[in-house]
Amino acid sequence: MFKQTKHNWAALVLSAALVLPLAGIAHPITVHAASDTQHHWARQVLSEWQNKGFIGGFADGSLKPDQSVTRSQLAALINKAYGFTRIAPIQYKDVQTSDWYYNDVAIASAQGYMEGYKDSTFQPDRQVSRQELAVILTTLKKLKSSSSANTMFDTQNSPQWSKGSIGAVLDSGLMKGDEKGFRPRDITTRAEAVTVLDRSMQAGSTASTVYNSAGVYGAESGSQPLKGNVYLNAAGSTLRNVTIDGDLILGAGIGEGDILLQHITVKGTTIVNGGGSHSIHIKDSTLSTMIVNKANGTVRIVSSGSTSIQQSTLQSGAILEEQTPTAAGFQNVTLASQLPTSSTVSLKGNYDAIDVNSSGATLQMDSGSIDQLAVTTGTTNNRIALTSSSSINVLTVNAPTTVNGSGIINRAIIQSSGVTITPKVTQKTLSSGITATIEGYIVGSSQAETTVKKNDPTYTYTQPITSQPVTNQPDTVQAATYQLGVSNGQAILPDNVNYAGLNESDMKITVTLDGQPAPYLLQSLRFNAGQRMIEFTPLITKLSNYGKTVQIIVEPSGATSLLKDRYTGSFRLTGAYGQITDQAGNPIPNMQISFRQGTDVKTGPIMLTTDTDGNGFYYADLPPGAYTGELQQDGYLITYMNTPVLTSEYVQTDGIALATAEQDQIRIVLSWSSLPQDLDAHLYGPTANGFRFHISPYDQARYSYRGDVYASINTDEMDGYGPEVITINKRLDGKYMYYVKNFDRTSPGTLGTSSANVQVYIGKATAPAKSYTITPTSGNAQFWRVFDMVVENGNLQFLDYNSVSTMEPQYDTFGTIDDENELEQRLQAQADRLPANLSLPYTTDVNETIQLITDHNSDLSVTQAVNTISLIPSSLGMTVTADAYLKASAQADNIVLLHYNDSNVPLTFKVSVNLGLGNLKESHDVLIHVPTLDQWLSDAALAAQQLISANSNADTSALQTAVAQQQAVPSNATTNDKIAVLEQLKTALASW
Repeated sequence: MFKQTKHNWAALVLSAALVLPLAGIAHPITVHAASDTQHHWARQVLSEWQNKGFIGGFADGSLKPDQSVTRSQLAALINKAYGFTRIAPIQYKDVQTSDWYYNDVAIASAQGYMEGYKDSTFQPDRQVSRQELAVILTTLKKLKSSSSANTMFDTQNSPQWSKGSIGAVLDSGLMKGDEKGFRPRDITTRAEAVTVLDRSMQAGSTASTVYNSAGVYGAESGSQPLKGNVYLNAAGSTLRNVTIDGDLILGAGIGEGDILLQHITVKGTTIVNGGGSHSIHIKDSTLSTMIVNKANGTVRIVSSGSTSIQQSTLQSGAILEEQTPTAAGFQNVTLASQLPTSSTVSLKGNYDAIDVNSSGATLQMDSGSIDQLAVTTGTTNNRIALTSSSSINVLTVNAPTTVNGSGIINRAIIQSSGVTITPKVTQKTLSSGITATIEGYIVGSSQAETTVKKNDPTYTYTQPITSQPVTNQPDTVQAATYQLGVSNGQAILPDNVNYAGLNESDMKITVTLDGQPAPYLLQSLRFNAGQRMIEFTPLITKLSNYGKTVQIIVEPSGATSLLKDRYTGSFRLTGAYGQITDQAGNPIPNMQISFRQGTDVKTGPIMLTTDTDGNGFYYADLPPGAYTGELQQDGYLITYMNTPVLTSEYVQTDGIALATAEQDQIRIVLSWSSLPQDLDAHLYGPTANGFRFHISPYDQARYSYRGDVYASINTDEMDGYGPEVITINKRLDGKYMYYVKNFDRTSPGTLGTSSANVQVYIGKATAPAKSYTITPTSGNAQFWRVFDMVVENGNLQFLDYNSVSTMEPQYDTFGTIDDENELEQRLQAQADRLPANLSLPYTTDVNETIQLITDHNSDLSVTQAVNTISLIPSSLGMTVTADAYLKASAQADNIVLLHYNDSNVPLTFKVSVNLGLGNLKESHDVLIHVPTLDQWLSDAALAAQQLISANSNADTSALQTAVAQQQAVPSNATTNDKIAVLEQLKTALASW
């Protein structure tokens, strides 16, 4: 929620003599230009790829640039160029483990850019067309579907499966057209494939540096900038003196081998997929975040020198060690919920914060210390093992946990039953009703708390205490020094001493900031003798003070003080800040944010609650670690954001709050953990005319019909967490299908380890009507079919699936939005042939069929029928019945004149015509104007006079007689007399 002609390719790929080292080697081998490319249009890029080792030549020295590329060959090209190595299990009927391309097909499946067909085949020898290449590139580069294919004359009618991808590669410039068009069905040549892939590697954030063979990489001194991501896949390698502005991926190709990272800075995420029990050595380096996700076995990671790794997330077993540190080393470590059961994490060194979000794991502290260790609510069967050379300053336990071994725990905060602690505990706090086994004794009570929470209404305060600056005067009382439990806002004296009668006059309190006197920091000091608690106003962490240490010293005020010992404790000024906005980016003031310890923790004790200011900004003073913020305010859904707090850097974490839906809306919210980074929500549903729409981030963002938006998706979140929200604005009868796709299969984690959650909100409700959480799995399934929803007369029925699959769910096979749009256009073309106004001429005969469409296009196969005929009242107030003058004819789209208009005013009728094409139906109105009989006589006489004037030398006697008859018609003539004269005029005119 925070802040894409056959040749022997086997010989080409497998010949060790022809496959050269990859880019990034200090002294690449130079390959002479192939004999058949010297005058080829792609000569330069083919030569570059050959020098990089991405493509090899044939035995005769040729590259055969104009030969076609098959699917297996293209997979091999992509994998080698991009440095892809991760393999997924495959079971294609036509791909055997003995085939040269087996690994490349398995890698293509793992990366998700090329998959098999519905008949469980991969068709490795099938040639790749240009439109198929466009689809592969769109998936590989995560491009967004586009309508730009409509701009090319030969792709306007391309099939739905490729049309959006053709538009995407045209927009991105990865593929282009020429005077012959895009040529979507033409076969892709080797030269075309290399050229297009070379463009794709230069575009976007895809890895620009790949190291697949052992060596020493990077500058000898200084710091070499590297753009994009960096892939290191070879054991025995050293990467030194580089600054990476993207991610660093330590690939599975490292196996059980060693690598050295020395004097590097990674601005993105360091992802550890390989490495063995010997180690990944990180020396004098700065890593912002690190994710450990090795498929099999345990990886050892050693930090030394000035290395600082601010946040480490363990999704597989690991050994973390700090050796001769001169800086922070590993600062915050999270045992992720994806950590497999029975995994072991071993630690050596000094750690700021450890968050245990896993279940069934063993955290083994071999030596060193942990300042803050928290076990998250909802976890089970975790075990923490300490040795005599290890300690924990503050242990917070929110779930059943066993802590054994020796060592020391200075303070234990126990907020769950089922806790057993064997090591020595200096100070303990148990929530009300909680008991625990500590050092062999059952402690706690079901009646009262050992330490009352700060916001307890029974809290009583004495007068404020005035903090005193540090002085150089010697104490007058000989005092032992003990640990003081300190956090931002309170300090608690140990419970192992009798403090009866102690009050503020017995204490001298001093405070320092990084060793310097800072009496101004503690405001509104108060002491509660019954709870041994000193409270002060929590400090708002300023940017200039971030990471500094506040030390509080409580000591006897004099020789007669009841306080006999000295107590010290400290905490760092750390926390989180950011801005909360709605989906449109507007800041939300007064939004309440409650923080719980751990990642994706949505229940359990709340550590801190704060509100956003008038500009939507929040500030939360929290100790280092991982937190989940719960966003809540009237008019908004309860949503969550994961918030890291680091020891030395103020990290801005923004959040998006989702407004509640309107009364008839349905809102579907997808959220997940940090990995995989890009899950996509998909919704199929019925259109207004019985077709189907498909809403997704890269297919179609909305379905609208005649100006009304029926369903839409808000955004495409590609950096983890979500939310991705699909809103159904108008319900249409029929079946809807909702599923989730793991779009980013290149990052660690799978769909089954994503902790994905889907909630369905109906109307203005703030609580979900349905909630689904993916079942944790270790497989490589790419699709999670969540539910179907059937709408009938506005009523909803949910059909729960909640199952994962390697195959994309299939919706009912009927026409798409493109089909609907095509029919709409055809129907509109027919409607355009209907006249808006039709004035009947004097030549119209009674009982004559009048065609409303004179240029009818029978190819349209449009059905049409006159529905109603109604008279529009005249300004003279004349009232007649419509059926006295017009009626629908036997031909459904025509009308018939029943009677001349013998009134003294023109008549106008509205004729409603129903048009139909397939399931589409429209009604269009045509205004039919029927002049008076006198007007028709006048019009006919005028036409006759014009002919007489134009033909002075011809015999116009019949016309002249008819005109004379018209002029002689008396004003009181009968209708029949007028009709007789009109017929005489029409007969005379017809002879001409």
